[in-house]
Amino acid sequence: MKVRPEYFSWPQEQQEHYGVAIPADDRKRLDIALMQELFGHTKEAAEQDERLSFEELNLWNETVLPLTGIGEDHFFLNEHFREGDSLLHYQTLREYDESEYRWQEEHRQKEQADYVAKPYRGYLYLGWARLFVDGRFTYATLSMAAGYLNSVIEEHGADLLKQRIPHQYVPGPHHGERVGDNTRWDMRISADGQEGVLEELRERLWTHTQTRHEALHESWDACGLNGVYLLDESHDGEPNLHLVFTDKEALSRVRFHTFMRDCRAMCRDASELHRAIDEEKATLADFIEDQHAEVLRNHDPKVRRLRKRNKVMIAKGAFDDL
Repeated sequence: MKVRPEYFSWPQEQQEHYGVAIPADDRKRLDIALMQELFGHTKEAAEQDERLSFEELNLWNETVLPLTGIGEDHFFLNEHFREGDSLLHYQTLREYDESEYRWQEEHRQKEQADYVAKPYRGYLYLGWARLFVDGRFTYATLSMAAGYLNSVIEEHGADLLKQRIPHQYVPGPHHGERVGDNTRWDMRISADGQEGVLEELRERLWTHTQTRHEALHESWDACGLNGVYLLDESHDGEPNLHLVFTDKEALSRVRFHTFMRDCRAMCRDASELHRAIDEEKATLADFIEDQHAEVLRNHDPKVRRLRKRNKVMIAKGAFDDL
């Protein structure tokens, strides 16, 4: 490695500690060197933070993963770590996940005097990671089964509402207005006169999904299946693996240094998860049908929920990296 030639003489433990907290000066020199070596960019262009295409970004991530990842899969968790913290401070996935959960719960209790803490049942929800699976660079998503099912319910519920009440977002009277260096975002729902009915249904659907999410957490945790479903979500030639963990005890069995080996040792048949999805979708369809009929019978379009309308401002350059 051009930046630190002595890196390859270090023991694995020292290499990993360096990789998870690369000094800023080393990181800058490394970025410039890789820009030149991988893409032929000049030093000047590299220093200007020239943006990469999706293909280039994939190559970049694959190239740096042996440096920044840990363990036999070079596992890298693409999440923010607080200052002084890193993945190396945790042996198992549960240790990391429960630490994050406890920190969030403490923060909520400080912010909300009446907040009631909830028991830990696994906190992972659509977390991002990178690793090598059988030597192949792979993007991974990490979720608890309850959270994964909840994401499916929310998406399916939105689709069912759109089928029942076709709607779209249209610019409001203030959309696009310039306020200093910012731009105002004012998109509103148009539903051919059914906006009130749609709003009421969306509120009820939100309450339903929140209730189901908590119930799913309880039921999956109580079952104690101690496993993981490995879902291949690859697309357009980009390897993607979604790892859906059944309960918190399953997280205890996964060590970061032997991540895929531990996951495969407790892999369960994904048909179990798909059956649960089908059951939730059927229950959701019945719920929306019943609620829609009830709203049509009793809804008064003159009565609107009181809600503070917030002004949403988009900072200049906010979407440049998307």
